[in-house]
Amino acid sequence: MFDIPMPRRFAIAALTCTFLCLAQKDPGVRGGPPGAGGPIPGLTPNELALFNEGIRRTTQLEAVCDTCSDMPLGGDTGENPNLATLTNSSGLGARFNGDQCSVCHQQPAIGGSGGFLVPNPQDPPARYRKPENPMFDLIPHRKGAQNYVPSFLTRYGPIREVRFQRNQDGTPDGGVHALFTIVGRSDIGAPGCTNAVLPPTDFETQYRKGNLSFRIPLQTFGLGLIEAIQDSTILSSSAATASARAALGIGGIPNRSGNDGTISRFGWKAQNKSIAIFAGEAYNVEMGVTNDVFPTARDETSACTQGVNEPNDITRTDPTDIRNQAFNNPLHMVADWLEFAIFIRELAPPQPVAFSPSALRGQQLFGTDPAHPGIGCFLCHTPTMVTGPRHETEALQSVPANLYSDLLVHHMGSGLADNITQGVAAGDMFRTTPLWGIGQRMFFLHDGRTNDLLVAIRAHASGGDPQGDSLAHGNSYPPSEANAVIQKFNALAAADKQAILDFLRSL
Repeated sequence: MFDIPMPRRFAIAALTCTFLCLAQKDPGVRGGPPGAGGPIPGLTPNELALFNEGIRRTTQLEAVCDTCSDMPLGGDTGENPNLATLTNSSGLGARFNGDQCSVCHQQPAIGGSGGFLVPNPQDPPARYRKPENPMFDLIPHRKGAQNYVPSFLTRYGPIREVRFQRNQDGTPDGGVHALFTIVGRSDIGAPGCTNAVLPPTDFETQYRKGNLSFRIPLQTFGLGLIEAIQDSTILSSSAATASARAALGIGGIPNRSGNDGTISRFGWKAQNKSIAIFAGEAYNVEMGVTNDVFPTARDETSACTQGVNEPNDITRTDPTDIRNQAFNNPLHMVADWLEFAIFIRELAPPQPVAFSPSALRGQQLFGTDPAHPGIGCFLCHTPTMVTGPRHETEALQSVPANLYSDLLVHHMGSGLADNITQGVAAGDMFRTTPLWGIGQRMFFLHDGRTNDLLVAIRAHASGGDPQGDSLAHGNSYPPSEANAVIQKFNALAAADKQAILDFLRSL
């Protein structure tokens, strides 16, 4: 070992301490109570009853065969939803991503974003492994399923939905491709359902070709407030900061419904118009459960769909409540997907914790309004919008929604581009993600590429792509609209960067 003179040792130690003390760092997922998962204040008794029934439907575990469920449909299993082993619903599609709504929406409470779950809930607690990504073992192997787990689904990585950018002939795809099949499950009700008739998708080859784009689950807290914001409010909020945004190269446009022309606002690219569409699509696309909104099975392989009615999840018409589906029971007659939608609509937004002095400083630097612009983060992450004055649910009328989003889609550069177009949202465009609840999220950006908030912030800066991505066939992406703001962030002192991180983790 080299002998360093004592004065020089002290100098090196001082420099090291200075660097470590000043270096900014993501504080990580905030501990303490979740501050989310409950109903919005002011619900009527009937609305609250629907909310509570919605929780039960959200946590039901899906079986495949209509008569193969472990419990009567809708029955109370008495289990912790995050340790579910007994199926009490049915309609799981031949191909699927998940078998329980809450499996992808349970961090930090039911209705949240993706997190970790105990992978072997049938074992006694002493044998539980450390909670992990449920897509790594729990979902693909539940009920004896024989699924291969692709390499991009890691034990402590994010839950991911997979889209193909291109079809084999080079034409655009953009659709979700289900990761798993029901082959091998004990509740198929169809002995002829094998890999020969329901072959698994070769995701690894497409992954190596760079043809996959990933999406991670978004939290559903506060979505009823977002739905209740009027289009005029979204547009006027954007107009109020137009000059400040233009000075920093920030644009932003609404994604609109192709039918009625109103602003759509749900999903990573604001591709879904309403909570009802989001819920119905999630049931069909993620779990393969057909319903009133999406009535056609995504895979109609006959050997694997025996004993399953189509559409599976619709308004119930049973004459009695033996199957928990009586037509004269106002709770049970409502379809699962619709109860899920009602639950989401009535979920309260996540609550922040008290701001520390550093977090208060971070709030100032983040920016709150044109008079207090900070470095300009607020120009996309609009702190507050107010819901409309009229709503059938009075608890959603004229409520300040502290969502930290303008609900518009923006160009984010080639570094974040996923080469998927949805509506007017091109391959490099994404909706400004609401930041409420970010303090307890585990993964960031649309594909969950990082669990470090600092990395996620810096990833907002990206150059253009004048040559077009090799799979984008000539698409030319402009630079990220966030570049100027991220330059301002990078120029801050380490303590000020830390203050912004502390502020965000307090939300």
